[in-house]
Amino acid sequence: MKIARFWRRSEIHTNGPDGRPIEVAAWGWSADDPAEAQRQADERSQRSAKRIIAGEPFPNTYDSYGDRPAREEIIHEIKNDEGETIAMLTRNRYGAVILNTADLMFIDIDVPEPPSPGLFGAIKSLFGSKPEDPFVAAQIRIAAVAGSRPEYTVRLYRTFAGFRCVVVNRRIKPGSVESDALLSGFGSDPLYVRLCKNQESFRARLTPKFWRCKYEAPRGRFPFNDEVEKEMYRNWQRGYGQASGGYATCSFVEQYGTDRTVADFRPLIELHDRETRSASRMPLA
Repeated sequence: MKIARFWRRSEIHTNGPDGRPIEVAAWGWSADDPAEAQRQADERSQRSAKRIIAGEPFPNTYDSYGDRPAREEIIHEIKNDEGETIAMLTRNRYGAVILNTADLMFIDIDVPEPPSPGLFGAIKSLFGSKPEDPFVAAQIRIAAVAGSRPEYTVRLYRTFAGFRCVVVNRRIKPGSVESDALLSGFGSDPLYVRLCKNQESFRARLTPKFWRCKYEAPRGRFPFNDEVEKEMYRNWQRGYGQASGGYATCSFVEQYGTDRTVADFRPLIELHDRETRSASRMPLA
């Protein structure tokens, strides 16, 4: 898994094209070397400063999603009996806890919101004709894909905005031909595919999104600038934990296939189901 353990920040003070002083900051990262993280931060801030001085546009942040490690705090590392890291718990940019796995495959599937029915749809509803439920249609499609691939045992969960699949009977490497084929076949979000390939790990959100719990946004972001920001964030974190206590992140639907679960996967699936409250029937967030 390519998850950055070290983050370093670099700042450059220069003048913009109009001569006004500006500050350029950039982050660097490394899986195992803080010096490499600092070197990378220095190089990135210098490149950014040159672009600003030359009046060049910056790359679109949305387009660069998945092309670099997620800037996330590592909460816990999970190892197997051989001492190999098989999963990590991290906290993402809006405060949710993420389960990152080396070869336990999670497939994220969004269900688009149905378009407005318009006048014709409103007339049809008057005569008792209901529009197709997009979640029902998506679940039928997922079941058909799973049925066409009986070599995989797949657990299906409902999420707030779609579905989540977990392949439990086979180790699958992110970015492999097998991984790409399954993600494409089940209709996974392309941005999720890019991030998994870049991080060489699969991802599953374990805790609710704060806005769905009607809670405020985090104050500050990892890596923290100072102890004041860190403590402010920890206070937010405690409040978020209380606000999200009445919500589930996903709900278990059914399992396709009958093959046995890989032994290393069992505690990870138990962790996932416990932390997401997948059997609680609480409102999804």
